[in-house]
Amino acid sequence: MYTRPISKIEKSQDGYDRLYFHKQTNNEKEKLSPMQTSTPTSLKKDQPHENIKVSIYYSNERESESVDIRLTECEIQLFKELMHVIRDSGCGTTLRVAGGWVRDKLRGDDSNDIDITLDNMMGEAFAELVNKHLSSKHHQTHRIGVIQSNPEQSKHLETATVKVFDMWIDFVNLRSESYTDTSRIPVISIGTPLQDALRRDLTINSLFFNINENRIEDFTGQGINDLRDGIIRTPLPSLTTFLDDPLRVFRSIRFASRLNFKIDEELFKAGSDPVVKDAIKSKISHERIAKEFDGMLSAEEPYLSIELINKFGLFDCLFSLPTVGLDETYIEQLKNSNKDSEKYCEIADSWIGMGKQYEEIDTKRQLILSALMIPFYGIKFKNANKKNKEMSIIHYMFIEYIKFSNKDYDDVSLILECSEQLMEHIIKFVSAGIFNRKEIGLIIHKSAQLWIVVIIISFIKIQYRPNKLQTLFSRYDKPENEKYTIFHKFVGEIKEHDLIGIWNIKRLLNGKQVQDLLNRKPGTWLAPVIQLILEWQLENPSKTEQDCKDWLLTLDIK
Repeated sequence: MYTRPISKIEKSQDGYDRLYFHKQTNNEKEKLSPMQTSTPTSLKKDQPHENIKVSIYYSNERESESVDIRLTECEIQLFKELMHVIRDSGCGTTLRVAGGWVRDKLRGDDSNDIDITLDNMMGEAFAELVNKHLSSKHHQTHRIGVIQSNPEQSKHLETATVKVFDMWIDFVNLRSESYTDTSRIPVISIGTPLQDALRRDLTINSLFFNINENRIEDFTGQGINDLRDGIIRTPLPSLTTFLDDPLRVFRSIRFASRLNFKIDEELFKAGSDPVVKDAIKSKISHERIAKEFDGMLSAEEPYLSIELINKFGLFDCLFSLPTVGLDETYIEQLKNSNKDSEKYCEIADSWIGMGKQYEEIDTKRQLILSALMIPFYGIKFKNANKKNKEMSIIHYMFIEYIKFSNKDYDDVSLILECSEQLMEHIIKFVSAGIFNRKEIGLIIHKSAQLWIVVIIISFIKIQYRPNKLQTLFSRYDKPENEKYTIFHKFVGEIKEHDLIGIWNIKRLLNGKQVQDLLNRKPGTWLAPVIQLILEWQLENPSKTEQDCKDWLLTLDIK
């Protein structure tokens, strides 16, 4: 079994008791019987819940057991009405809620993703029966949406979606899949519950809740145990699963880091196999990988995903370097860039939430992406696909390769650029107590709402750059929490100098006032003057508009 270092596991406890499905209660002395769930912390006050006892069915000869799951009133009402649809229509359909909803309910979490499988009819036909039933009871009905099969988005069978009691429900057939050697897009046919369970990515996602029988069904015979023990495992042999659809390697990593589960040894070996890496590059679009990575970035501890990506040897499938146009000196410099990125990201992970009280927006995503890109900052290459135009490697990785948004690229570029400028000011502050309001204010003004990330990235660079900066910042040789103390002192100084929100500062003189004062027409001369006014205000925070006019008239403006 591949596991992360025990220190990391201890650090990233998510509040779940590994012996059972449920979250740990605040009162650690409270005893909970096996399989009994505690109250989730994420419940909405306006959404009452009820404990429902259900049985667990195993496809092997294992003895069944029972478990309590917490359903909302809407879910209870939904399932009752669906059973009335089956009874009144005589369709004889067995309804099973599939995948993530079952997993989350067993863990005591809420889930709004209700996918229901059908064993004997198409989704649209059943959705029509649902609407007919709701109409007969004078309930509101909604138009049925039909999502056509789209293998590129992992929609392999036609899906009908309809709104019932303020919940959007997807209806789709049970299915079986077969693959070719050249594509991750399967050939689909109607299947049995066992076939549908086996074709899923992970055992913990292969469970069903049989609405007709009021029972959890574990057709793989492993899903319940793996969910209880905290193990990421594939229903079929992992190498077969990954060669069929290599994207499942990244899904495995995402779930392992999101749930803080261990990776099965067979899965780890298969996901690390060079043949799977080749299949990832030949079968999966960069956009699909980016979508999985987005899910990792939104997790509570995104660093765990980065660590696993490197352990699997898949970093270059995520962020690939250009193969031509790169100077040889940079090739040597980037030899260990993957490990460096992981190192910087691990440090950044320990900073998440730092300075949160000052932030206007959530900057966790920008922090992790910026830390990942530290080893690549300032390195350019000649892009053969752009007429040998010189381009930054980060631009290539974000825009050309992984197809991230321009905003992601712009944010990361800004953070790395501003952090380079800020480092020397942090060093002067730490070593000599010097705080230059004007220069630091200009950097914060430029970085705007990302200023906290800029400071954190600056600290990370100072701490781990193998040059003189490290010796200048020798306080980092002290206990780990020392850097946080220094960070708060520096941020406190920024607050003391009234620089938080400085990006919203109103110039004492606008462009029209400057033109009138100097009796000049608009031109290229004006923007530099407006910038000078900002710098003057930062140096003279207590001065007035008239003071600014008097100062401006003393300048020799070309």
